[in-house]
Amino acid sequence: MEDDSYRRIHGYPKLTNKQKLFCAAQGKQEIYNGHAIFNEKETFKVIQARKGHIRQNDLSYVLLHKASEIMVRVDIIGATHEGVPTPHIHIYDEEHNQGEVAIPLSQIANYNITDSIIDSLAEFLKFNNFDLTNNQISQRTV
Repeated sequence: MEDDSYRRIHGYPKLTNKQKLFCAAQGKQEIYNGHAIFNEKETFKVIQARKGHIRQNDLSYVLLHKASEIMVRVDIIGATHEGVPTPHIHIYDEEHNQGEVAIPLSQIANYNITDSIIDSLAEFLKFNNFDLTNNQISQRTV
């Protein structure tokens, strides 16, 4: 995505479509749909993945615009990428070579690094400008 488009779209204030968000069980993933506050046609999808091909305890997040355009991926627990261990972030804009560059998450201002399944989802949503005022995030009890 071009840098100007990325900054504009990423900066949209967003809401999730549901107020109650349940975290993915180990080995599974959850998808949370959302939209820009000012325009429900500007849709977003957040994926919380707790499954890996090699390590079953991987934890990653992806933000998609309009269901298919990747904007951000954060790997909390997972493989090293080009010498950058997790946690790290991939930003899918021109400046970061469409996600090819892994950036240590510690270099991102205002991102509270945690491997707590609940807190890490909240941090990812906040980083991506989701308003969580009316949201509840929890693990499934069943």
